[in-house]
Amino acid sequence: MIRPAPTLTIKPQALPAALRELARVLGDSDALRLVGMHGGARVSVPKQARADHPLRMALGEEAFGKLVAEYAGETIELPKGDAYLRELRHDQVRQCREQGLTVDETAEAVGYSRRHVINIIGGHADGTDTLTMDMFEEAPAPKSYAGQANDPFGMSGSR
Repeated sequence: MIRPAPTLTIKPQALPAALRELARVLGDSDALRLVGMHGGARVSVPKQARADHPLRMALGEEAFGKLVAEYAGETIELPKGDAYLRELRHDQVRQCREQGLTVDETAEAVGYSRRHVINIIGGHADGTDTLTMDMFEEAPAPKSYAGQANDPFGMSGSR
């Protein structure tokens, strides 16, 4: 049975102010595409929309037209959206699971591996390893008992 594509939403209040403004002008998906491609950079918006402009090729004609109409001749600072985009995708994983998608379907929908979806669901997507001991952590010294396997001659008590 083929399920319909999940309905994924973006929480505008979670967007940084500069990205919220871009989303207002371009729409959510085009703003995220622009920040995903050029985030952290300054972008000069031409005064007139040209068909061969790199931003037009990246955004498409309609979104590029909106960008030029709003910011013609300006240089805009695009926010670096790495942390937000990562949190957005993690939120989308949670939304997929709330809609009843399996782990495999969720991974396919958001573009993550199955293992990463499991980590996000389990709350370990921050990269912390909960299974490996810290190599530099001070471990308590093992107790030695005379006549035991770790002291076969019973000499530890006679010192």
